[in-house]
Amino acid sequence: MRWFDSDFDYVQELIDTWNKGRKKIRTAYFIIAALLVIAGILTAVFPIGIFAVIQYFAAAAVIVIGISHFAAYASMTYYFRDGMLIISGILNILIGVMLFVMPVTVTVEVITFMLAFLLIFSGAQKISFASRLKYFRIPHTGSLTFSGVLNIILAVIFLLLPFMSALTLNYILAAYLIITGAALFAEAIGMHKLSR
Repeated sequence: MRWFDSDFDYVQELIDTWNKGRKKIRTAYFIIAALLVIAGILTAVFPIGIFAVIQYFAAAAVIVIGISHFAAYASMTYYFRDGMLIISGILNILIGVMLFVMPVTVTVEVITFMLAFLLIFSGAQKISFASRLKYFRIPHTGSLTFSGVLNIILAVIFLLLPFMSALTLNYILAAYLIITGAALFAEAIGMHKLSR
């Protein structure tokens, strides 16, 4: 555990760390967002014909999301690290592995509810982190808040839809990938250089 030092400027440490790695993170977010949207579109356009291939592509995309959460956690300064990113990363990787390994008929309802839970969890984490950044007067948190709200809305939609067939799961996965890609794209656009 790191002890709090009242003479040290933790907000400036966050700003300096952010400004140093912002371009790399922004580029990575744009690439991941594009891959997720492409995976989502392919999943929606080819629901039956090449489902197995798209299922593996979607599984890989969800695992990449999980890995990006670990990278985001590791890149944050100590006092701004959010443990919910680790849990979100683990859940994403777990869902991706389930998509790789298990037959769709077994996992339709399980994955649907896991995705809904993950989206609620991820949305709450983003809104919480944005409010924490606002507390420390760090600007440009609107895209992070928007991304969190978007995740929660999608989760509610997932919970309200009937989950009876693999085709439905296919469109749910497509929606998850496209919305997550759009949210990452919005976050990347909102990544500005910070100053006090």
